Amino acid sequence: MTDQVPAPPELLGRPRPIPTYRDHPATTGCDIEGVDPAGARQSIGIVDSGEPVFLLFLSSSCQGCRDLWEGMDELRHALRPRVRVVVVTRGPEQEDAATVARLSAASDPGARGSGLGSGDRSGHGAAEVVMSSQAYLDYGVGGPPFYALTLGRDVRTEGVAWGVSETAASVLRALAGPDTP
Repeated sequence: MTDQVPAPPELLGRPRPIPTYRDHPATTGCDIEGVDPAGARQSIGIVDSGEPVFLLFLSSSCQGCRDLWEGMDELRHALRPRVRVVVVTRGPEQEDAATVARLSAASDPGARGSGLGSGDRSGHGAAEVVMSSQAYLDYGVGGPPFYALTLGRDVRTEGVAWGVSETAASVLRALAGPDTP
């Protein structure tokens, strides 16, 4: 007689973001001040943008972030043009700006994971990239990979970003809510 392992409960069979302990979950969105990977000052308007903004908190050294960096093209296309996509890393005092620049470079627009850096909001261009340690504090992010979907000052959903398709599905579910434009 062979021992068989029972099937996991339905809840465990579905991939989903895992809640993490946080000092203060973000309940209000705020604008982000920082620099781009080249060191130029950058301001990301969230509060008065008039559109949903997807903030993806990543790091160049985070193993859990690797599939999100590589799948950025797929993620952008799943969310745009309805959602403005912004990648947030910690500031250059904590993050290697050259590596962030390399990861976010648009060397081949058709390649998977390329095309982050220019900030085109049309749905066909690149996502914005801002380096801001303060944004991690403002949004209560202990570490990457993490995401928050904002509409003005309202944080609609947030969580650990586990995988491209799972993260996109979570954001799209939040957008389908009854009071989201």
